[in-house]
Amino acid sequence: MSSGLTIFLNYCIGKPGGEFSPYEIFSGYTVWLAKRRLQEVGLWKQYANQFDLEAINQKHSVYEARKDMDRIIYNAAEPFFTWERAFGMCSICTGFWVSLISGLFFTFDISELIEIIVISHTTIRVVNKLL
Repeated sequence: MSSGLTIFLNYCIGKPGGEFSPYEIFSGYTVWLAKRRLQEVGLWKQYANQFDLEAINQKHSVYEARKDMDRIIYNAAEPFFTWERAFGMCSICTGFWVSLISGLFFTFDISELIEIIVISHTTIRVVNKLL
């Protein structure tokens, strides 16, 4: 159950473990983390100055340009991610936390909790290879 929840969350936030898609439901969270990381590294102003969305006249062109901008921002910030991988950027890293939290809902026995985490981790890896 926790591996299914992890894979579902991975797709909702833009499938950051694979090819990033800015069209997913919660991909704004991923872009927000990427912008935050670029600001911390000192590269955000450089990327923000490259995009002039007000110069575009047509609505559909603004939408496409914004999605392209989100994709570029994510790709620029990806090498600098640290703790963000554990909280949404890596399905395997996020899967550990989801498995731990969901495992604590079902049991407090440490051996059963480890089983839940290991089985979930293995399932996530297999499904990621298939997708």
